[in-house]
Amino acid sequence: MRVIKNFIGGEYVATGSHFDDICPVDGKVIAHVHEAGKPEIDKAVAAARTALDGPWGRLSVQERVDLLYKVADGINARFDEFLTAECEDTGKPVTLASHIDIPRGAANFKVFADTVKNVGTDFFEMATPDGAGAINYAQRVPIGVVAVISPWNLPLLLMTWKVGPALACGNTVVVKPSEETPQTTALLGEVMNAAGIPPGVFNVVHGFGPDSAGQYLTEHPDVDAITFTGETVTGEIIMRAAARGSRPVSLEMGGKNPGLIFSDCDMDKAI
Repeated sequence: MRVIKNFIGGEYVATGSHFDDICPVDGKVIAHVHEAGKPEIDKAVAAARTALDGPWGRLSVQERVDLLYKVADGINARFDEFLTAECEDTGKPVTLASHIDIPRGAANFKVFADTVKNVGTDFFEMATPDGAGAINYAQRVPIGVVAVISPWNLPLLLMTWKVGPALACGNTVVVKPSEETPQTTALLGEVMNAAGIPPGVFNVVHGFGPDSAGQYLTEHPDVDAITFTGETVTGEIIMRAAARGSRPVSLEMGGKNPGLIFSDCDMDKAI
């Protein structure tokens, strides 16, 4: 039986509480997952803060870009492992996940690395009363430690869609994948280490929402921003948590797409 641990500060961390990862195709238990409690969340956020203030924070944009390219290459080098894990967790056919989920999940690191590398800086001149004039310019700095909560439907793709730009901009992350699809996010920790990403830049904590990893992470006072994809009820809870400290949030919430079923429909097809 596969065991999935939390990834904190570049190391896999076990806990005393576990839950099952179940394949939706046949209902079989495919892994035991170590659930993160408040102590593990505290450690993960602290590791992210330390990395932000350490070697990661001193890298140039180009140096970060080079490392993120290695991460993308590392995913592709282990393509079959990621594909198997994603199909087991989601129940998707190999034909779909091999064309979309895994290649796009890897490509996100290169796409956002290239985007950040080519972003210009704002600069303009301004007249002043003394006639000397002034030069105004913008300096971009990382926002800090970003909490990433990703969904079950595209576990690798949507997670890297958040992690890629966060890391490209020099932030550090603590990721909580869906409890239903934890495997590829956990596997990415190995790729990060192999690529030379400093410990603490990328952290993974497993668990649920209330009274578990999700709540402890979004309420943590040392998290500087939160990005979430999921359903609206959880999104509202995260917004309330982010209001303490006026932290920015990015929310992509579902549950807003109704279906109308009329009496003359083919009910089996509608379902």
